[in-house]
Amino acid sequence: MKLSAGIGILGCGTVGSSVADRLQRERAAIESRSGVRYELRAIAVRDEAKVRATSLGRELFTTDAGSVIDDPQIDVVIECIGGTADATELVERALDRGRHVVTANKDLLATQGPRLAAIAASRGVTLRYEAAVGGAIPIVRSLDDALAGDEVRAIAGVFNGTCTSVLSAMEDGANYADALLRAQRLGYAEADPSNDVEGHDAAHKLALLVQLAFNLAVLSPRIRRSGITAITRRDIARARMLGLRIRLIAAAVRTPDGVQADVAPLLVPGDHSFAKTRGAENVARVIARDAGALELRGAGAGGPATASAVLGDVVTTLRAIGERHDLSHRGRDRALQPALEVAPLFDALPRHPDLAHLAIWEDDAGTIDLSKHRVHAARGHRVDKRSQGACPQV
Repeated sequence: MKLSAGIGILGCGTVGSSVADRLQRERAAIESRSGVRYELRAIAVRDEAKVRATSLGRELFTTDAGSVIDDPQIDVVIECIGGTADATELVERALDRGRHVVTANKDLLATQGPRLAAIAASRGVTLRYEAAVGGAIPIVRSLDDALAGDEVRAIAGVFNGTCTSVLSAMEDGANYADALLRAQRLGYAEADPSNDVEGHDAAHKLALLVQLAFNLAVLSPRIRRSGITAITRRDIARARMLGLRIRLIAAAVRTPDGVQADVAPLLVPGDHSFAKTRGAENVARVIARDAGALELRGAGAGGPATASAVLGDVVTTLRAIGERHDLSHRGRDRALQPALEVAPLFDALPRHPDLAHLAIWEDDAGTIDLSKHRVHAARGHRVDKRSQGACPQV
């Protein structure tokens, strides 16, 4: 093990501090897996005086994020700031200076991803973001590597751990306010949870998956979305009486003209894998031409899960540096094609007359058949036939 690399971190909040601490404490294991020695050279923060993990020496911290990016001895920049206000400029600057970037910032990538990927490709570096979708679930890696030679036709899942935590707590009898407070105490929800509970976060994640799986430059503002703030305990109770659960579903299907996509709370049959999510658990289903239906599930929120995904990307980047790969040819950094159309997806779903404001999700009890181009209503439930229509199954 001769090659070495420098690492810089932007931000030291819940995720950033966990990543930094593990880079220091688990150095031997990470270097063994990657085959590359590394040095954590700097961590950009807003407050240098704040108490940090004992593994992080005070000499690592700086309030000058630009100095981290401009340090010629730093090869990998880990962005943990979040949002787009400062992160956009810093990530663009890092890529432009030839730094590999690892980020969990789905807001940034869902709105700037195609442009940043183009910069990365032009500079021969990578922009990795496994942690931006699904926490510890390796959905990005699966699409980027395992399914790189296949044609992905549809993606669907439960991608927001905050909403799942709130809805499952309401199933246990909590009201919305108490369920949200519990999610915040567990670290699944931010102090301002609107990004999660109003569906923005799930739309950001879906946009990223569409960019990667379909190679289409779809930005999250083009995806119709609604959140869970209007869901009541009565809705939850009535759904359970009908053998259904309510979950925030994000789904996209490739079409000849572009994409059909939607994010909304839906009624899901109780025996469906989407309905079985609890707490901050996420589940992703991918439909590919040759591989068929694949499903991944696991922790989708919280510092440890996100930090695990970030470190996975760091190890992969270090490994590629050690093997001296030409990273400009990575699949995810290719030029994305424009989507001619981003149309709603859930309008064609059936509805139950007792909960007509919520559509019913079903993919034929797990049997995926895109050739049928139809979503059926849950077996044994009366549905409003007037609302049924054609819709590819995912």
